[in-house]
Amino acid sequence: MFLTYLRLLYAFIKAFWVLFVQLPRLDQAGQSLAIQQWSADTLKLLDISVEVIGDMGTSASKPSRLLVANHISWLDPLVIQTLQHSIFVAKQEVSRWPVVGHIAKGCDVVFVNRGSPSSARKMVQGLTEALQKNMCIAGFPEGTSTEGHQVGLFHSNLFEVAVAHSCEVIALSLRYKDQATHTMSITPAFVGDIGFLQSLHRVICAPPIVVQVVVSEPIASYGHTRRTLAQLAQSKVQTQLESLQ
Repeated sequence: MFLTYLRLLYAFIKAFWVLFVQLPRLDQAGQSLAIQQWSADTLKLLDISVEVIGDMGTSASKPSRLLVANHISWLDPLVIQTLQHSIFVAKQEVSRWPVVGHIAKGCDVVFVNRGSPSSARKMVQGLTEALQKNMCIAGFPEGTSTEGHQVGLFHSNLFEVAVAHSCEVIALSLRYKDQATHTMSITPAFVGDIGFLQSLHRVICAPPIVVQVVVSEPIASYGHTRRTLAQLAQSKVQTQLESLQ
């Protein structure tokens, strides 16, 4: 376990090197590849493998899109980044987490205080700028994390940008399982009063984990309001999760 912590420390140091030294020298494609590779390496270090069910392929004519998923763990963004480099939306508290907060800032995460209308407007502006650069955006519309048994209500704010820019939506369903028994694992679940460092320790001490990611067909945002689009995406995530039972 001590060796794992040393390797993780190296991974965090490497993250700062990638984000603050390497990335400024790379073009957008190079930056995306660097972040994807670091995310994959970190998951491998934590003995977490990713199983993708469906096709994440992007259209050359529509490189930007909105990825939405059910939210279980602080690991979720790393999982999604291995599939598609994206600009994430996160709650303001994440910016104050030790180490991770600085990494999130380096990844251009858009932070939002959900109780503040002005913060919500800044979120929309930040995501709009990402779409204008032909980047993907991503977030967790439940607004909180769960153990992963069910999908909570999808709030519609995140979908406003997709509707305004007519970008497609991809619904991702995440489930963590014990690699040996194939039973659902709640070890990565970031719920209750658990802190980040405590959760990290639990993940490090856990047996190997596989996270299954079910990918929906693209959902066209044209003709939808942000609320109907949120409802449709929520329904798809729930249906996909049920297929993993």
